[in-house]
Amino acid sequence: MRARVNSTVMTLSGALALAVGGFVLYNLNFVVNTLAMTVALYAAMSIVVGPGAKLKKLLCVFVISALVIVISELAFSFFHQFVALCISLFVLLAMTKYSLIKDHDSGWPGALFGVGLSLIFLLVVEIILVIGRLFLI
Repeated sequence: MRARVNSTVMTLSGALALAVGGFVLYNLNFVVNTLAMTVALYAAMSIVVGPGAKLKKLLCVFVISALVIVISELAFSFFHQFVALCISLFVLLAMTKYSLIKDHDSGWPGALFGVGLSLIFLLVVEIILVIGRLFLI
């Protein structure tokens, strides 16, 4: 019985890994948005924590960006736009507070300022990407 449960779990986890891997591999929009959000979030959090403090690794910021984008895509698929936007911003704020700046003194106001600043940076990065894409096509 236990072997059957383990094989079912392995099959489901393999299917989930294939679905996520296929989603990331074939969805260029997801990859570009994740990289743009990673750059914007890392730059904003570096400003928030200050020059003397050390920010978490770039891989941690990349994972947070990818998770927030996946959660926001799911929220926008199942909820009204305003509710989905609130969910996405709360998830980004909470993940920023508890993983990126938990070792620093800024707390919730610092996380809020960092998220706002990262959204402004993200807007600038996305505008640059759109202009670049217009000239490449």
